[in-house]
Amino acid sequence: MARMRTLAGVGVVLAAVAVLAACTHPQGLLSFSPQYRFGYDDKGTSAALAYGMPNSDDVALMLECPKGTGRIELTDTEHGEATTAIMLTSDGRKTRVPVHFEDVQDASNDPQVMVGHLPASAAALQALRRSGVIEVSNGAKAYSITVAPGERAGVERFFRECG
Repeated sequence: MARMRTLAGVGVVLAAVAVLAACTHPQGLLSFSPQYRFGYDDKGTSAALAYGMPNSDDVALMLECPKGTGRIELTDTEHGEATTAIMLTSDGRKTRVPVHFEDVQDASNDPQVMVGHLPASAAALQALRRSGVIEVSNGAKAYSITVAPGERAGVERFFRECG
């Protein structure tokens, strides 16, 4: 009988530890299709770097800039309801990007996207340029992106073009 109470007590403690662990780790860690890629797009007077399905509108993260301005517009489709900022982290460097919501004209899944602006010189973006890894978090959801070796040239070109 004493053994049963001890096992029951251990079970309660383990359940409490599991609940606490769930509370201390970021919620909503997203993963995307292994087919998602970073793609560079030269749009004439602007440049874009998108993370999503190649040759489609299925994009999780878009960085776009008028060439030579050093000013980047970030668009993120993966968001929480009350998000006011996105935290970009790369190689220990963090950049907080205030965001607002904008309506999307042709939205199949989500009628809004988060949009923010930041300089191309932002610490997390320059760390992405060097390391090829970035984490995007908005408190409710987070995801990590690793630039594939074949995508490195496009990432570098994007930053060169942005200025």
